[in-house]
Parts: sequence; structure tokens; C-alpha cells
Amino acid sequence: MTPSLLARPWHLAAPLLLLITACGGGEVVRETAPTPFVFRSLDLRQQDVFGRPNWELSSPEARYDLRRRVARALQPRGVIFSNGKPAYRLEASSGTVINDGAVILLEGRIRLQRLGKEPVMIQGSRVRWLPSRNLMEIDRHPEGFDPHTRLSAQRATFRLDKDTLELQGKPQLQRWALAFDPFRANPVGAPQILLTVSSVQWQPGSGTLTARGPVLGERRPPGSAPGAPLQTLTAMSLNGNTQTQLFNLGPPVLFSDPAVAGGASARGKALQVDAGRHLVRIPSGCFLQQDGATLEARSCSWNWQTQAVTADGSVLLQRPASRQLTRGSVLRGQLGEKGSVVVTAPGGQVFSQFQVPPSTTPPRPATPRPKPEPIRL
Repeated sequence: MTPSLLARPWHLAAPLLLLITACGGGEVVRETAPTPFVFRSLDLRQQDVFGRPNWELSSPEARYDLRRRVARALQPRGVIFSNGKPAYRLEASSGTVINDGAVILLEGRIRLQRLGKEPVMIQGSRVRWLPSRNLMEIDRHPEGFDPHTRLSAQRATFRLDKDTLELQGKPQLQRWALAFDPFRANPVGAPQILLTVSSVQWQPGSGTLTARGPVLGERRPPGSAPGAPLQTLTAMSLNGNTQTQLFNLGPPVLFSDPAVAGGASARGKALQVDAGRHLVRIPSGCFLQQDGATLEARSCSWNWQTQAVTADGSVLLQRPASRQLTRGSVLRGQLGEKGSVVVTAPGGQVFSQFQVPPSTTPPRPATPRPKPEPIRL
């Protein structure tokens, strides 16, 4: 591929070779350094094997070194295509095009804006772009944004043909409850949820996300005071979708909330988070514990906004403080200091057992009956 250089140059300077000779013998041969061409604009285009546009890059000003085949461009702008259709809009502070586009180095404020209905952006401060391999290597401040999520790591690889961003080096997933525009504003305040994993693969177009564990999560309850204990979550894997806001965590899964009076924890074979509906589900092997009371069921869910809790299938509720044991099919309740639970068994019966501890207070002596008056004749 040969770059098309548009517009008339400001000045052209060809290499000048000076050979100085004298009568007495040869002199040292000196070669002047080539002066780069300075163009009003630079326009590069490349097509795929089917003749469809693959990518294009332009700059309002560029310097081209003919000898080294290197072009340095200011404020490059471009478009990356997928199957012949525009997929990403590209911009950077500066760029270096090597071998007419074999390698493109981008530096400064680099932004890749996903074109489509969902606002998605990828950014960094240094990118090595290999167009022939459909590959971008981001080794400085890689980040990915959508209206609720920020993904970050020490380095990242963007596979353009697969629309997949791979993050390595302490990757983190942050989520805000309040939506923001990734192109115009930064998220407000601290994230509500923070997850740390080993590696992440994210498809910006579809929102599909897969992460390798161990997974360590922290959640800040709304309205909590600064420095208050955070809810924690641990799991071995994570997959889901940032657009639908549905996530699945692989076993073993453990959730704990030290801020609840007496402490609260939950564990299960798996855990599902529906961030859009504020729901946490344990679809199998649910076990909840709070302030000494325990709840076991086949499955259960918790709404972190309303504090509503539900449990289904083989429900067993134990309250050691009152020595109460309740069995049923369905449980509906409310967490919190004044929360209550209702256990039902549609079409069946609910079994409850109570144990009343013996009284330690000595019995009060019986009041003596008055003697009858003697019969007087």
C-alpha cells in the first residue's frame, strides 16, 4: 500500500550529495542529511482482501522522510471499518507512520469511539497499531468505558477483527449506578462496585465480558459514611454483559456485609448479579446468615435497594436466640433491624418448632387461705 499525499507541500527539499575532489587525491565524501517533506495533509487508506475499506487515517500536517519511509503526523484522525462499515472513530495527539502504514504509533490523548447506538469508548496514551494483523497494543493507561462501567489495567490488546479488548496487569471493573456519557464527562463520585480479576476479555460492540479469577469485589452501599465497612465478594470466575448489566460469578462464591448488625454473609454454588434491577441471586445451594440466624434454601435472592429477600424450595429458617426452627416452601421477608419474614407453603403446611427455656426465677409462695369462722351457737 502506498500513501496518497494530498495538497501542495510547503517546500520540497531533495537529498543533495556533495562529492569534493582535489588534484592531489580523493577527499572525504560528505552526505547532507535529507530534509523531510512537509505536507499540508496526509491521507492513508487501506482495503481488505474483498476490496472493502479497512481503515483510513488523515492529518492536517505531516512530515515525510523519503529515505526512512517515516511520516510524522499531527492530530491524526481516522475511521476503522468492520466488514466494510464504519465501526470506530479514531483520534490522537500525534502519530508516526512507518513503512507507509505497516506500523502506526499513536501517542498523547488517544480515543477510539464505537459507532452505534450504545456509547462506548476505548482510550489510552500510547498505542502500537499493526494494521496487517488487525491489532492494537495499548501499553499506557488503557481504559474502556460504557455508560455505567469503566475497565482499566496496566496494558491491553485490542483485536480489531474480533472486536475484543484484552486487559492484563491488575485489571479492574468499576460500576456506577448513575449513568454518564463516556464521550463528554467522567463518572461522578466513587464507584458503587469495584471488581479486581486476573484478566479480562471485553467486546465493546456486544458488551460480552469474560474474566478469570480469583475475583475480589467491593461494594459501597448507597448513603454509607466515608470509611464505613464495605461489602465484599469473592469468586473464582466472572462472565456477563455490560450492556444488559447481567453478571455470573463461578463457585465458590462468598458475600459478606460487616455493616449489618451482628454481621451478614451469604454463600452458594454460584451467584448472579442483575445490576439493572438491583438483584443478587443464588440459584443453587443458598445459605444466608445474619446476626446468628440462618436461612437455607434451594435458591434465594436479595434486592440491595429495597432489602427484600426471597427463598424458594426446602426453606429452613433457624433462629437460635428464640430456639425457633421453621420449614416451608417459600420465604418472603425484609432485611434490617425491623425486618420480618413470612414462610409459606402453598398447598401444604408450615412446620414451626419453638423451645421455651425453663424459668430461673423461684416460684412465688402460694397465698394462704383464710381460716373459716367458727360456728357459734
